[in-house]
Amino acid sequence: MSKQRPPIYFVRHGETDWNVQGLIQGWTDTPLNPKGHTQASAVARALTAVPGFSPDFAFVVSPLQRARQTMGYIAEALALEPEQVAIEPAVTELGFGVWEGKPFWELKASPIYPPHPEDRYSWRPQAGESYEDGHARINQWLDTLDGPTVVVAHGAIGRCLIAEIAGLPRRDLVELTMRQGFYCKLADGKAEWFDATADAA
Repeated sequence: MSKQRPPIYFVRHGETDWNVQGLIQGWTDTPLNPKGHTQASAVARALTAVPGFSPDFAFVVSPLQRARQTMGYIAEALALEPEQVAIEPAVTELGFGVWEGKPFWELKASPIYPPHPEDRYSWRPQAGESYEDGHARINQWLDTLDGPTVVVAHGAIGRCLIAEIAGLPRRDLVELTMRQGFYCKLADGKAEWFDATADAA
């Protein structure tokens, strides 16, 4: 049973060129591409229109620039002061070590990559982190929250966050689809995704 947590609005960073190319980013500090900036702007507009959404929430962002650029649109839309946004290493993307910069298909085709989802949870790439590692640091961070929080982070660490809040098994955690141009409301043990770009098309 997952602990009761305050409401969290999770946003995955907008698109990067490495996303388009199918390359593993991890700790590599890639910037948003033009579509990513458009997605981030749309998410900011959508969040500010959510009933009850407030600049008095806590705002937390990964140190990596693709996440900070995405949070920048949210901060601008809410006229937040810089000190209202906390840069939090705990929500940094999982490190993929020697696989960063290589295509996902190459990793998935490698004999060292576990074929079964349950085994991928604890698989740790050389010089990198496992989902289990990420889950541990997310849990420590969650224990520090005392009110509604907006977090802008990444796909793999976002899976750890959503799985913890929603009480998902390991198999489901590693296969979660992590959307860009959406935000996810995590509350009462549920994860609900909202398409921020739907009205912008």
